Amino acid sequence: MEGFDLSTYGDAIAGLFDETGWAGDPGDTEETIQWLADNAGEGPLLELGVGTGRVAVPLAQKGIEVHGIDMSEGMLDQLRAKPGGDKVTLFKQDFTDFSVPHTYSLAYAVFDTLPFITDQEHQIRCFERVAAVLEPGGRFVTQCSIPDPSRYDRNQRTQTVRVEKDHVVLTFTRRERMTQRSSIQFAILSEQGVRFFPMHIRTIMPSELDLMARLAGMTLESRWSDWSGAPLRDSHERHISIYRKA
Repeated sequence: MEGFDLSTYGDAIAGLFDETGWAGDPGDTEETIQWLADNAGEGPLLELGVGTGRVAVPLAQKGIEVHGIDMSEGMLDQLRAKPGGDKVTLFKQDFTDFSVPHTYSLAYAVFDTLPFITDQEHQIRCFERVAAVLEPGGRFVTQCSIPDPSRYDRNQRTQTVRVEKDHVVLTFTRRERMTQRSSIQFAILSEQGVRFFPMHIRTIMPSELDLMARLAGMTLESRWSDWSGAPLRDSHERHISIYRKA
């Protein structure tokens, strides 16, 4: 997909992100916030791809110091406008190559943030940058979907995401097997016309994440299917993996 970077999707969808179940909430937001709050320690916490503050703002409202990195000014504007948004320290940077004047005991990238890095080298660099700002023994918490090539027919897929009385949400996807990249268009069809929201991702198998972490000096501590710590099975669609810096 030409002309796409880390800010493209965020800037396009920022005004709708929190209002749409298909875009803004993966269904486990409260569980995510509670686990991070329970494991925050003394803080601060670092969120990669902080977006509109779906996770960061409620954490900050609990009295936890949260720092967030994002490239999308549209998303960050939405975060700042929320009650409590001013409690989150923001860095408008590329989270594959960021520099912050702090160290952390816990960093996190939830709800499929890491696949928005669209090539392997930059994904590795992201792990390296996180490791560089983690304190010894610090943890990096990731949440990603598990790639399923069987969902595609001839490396493409069209899906009806949502049908309402006044609009329909569709996705159109083309997948590249060699690079593991997918070019996606979310389309909203309504009486007002058609709106497009482009997305470009690179899916990552859990074993590949483990190797990236190892290259950055981190090792896998835990892997679950949900925030309760339930075991991960082949039938699950997402995983939570926690890496610890030596």
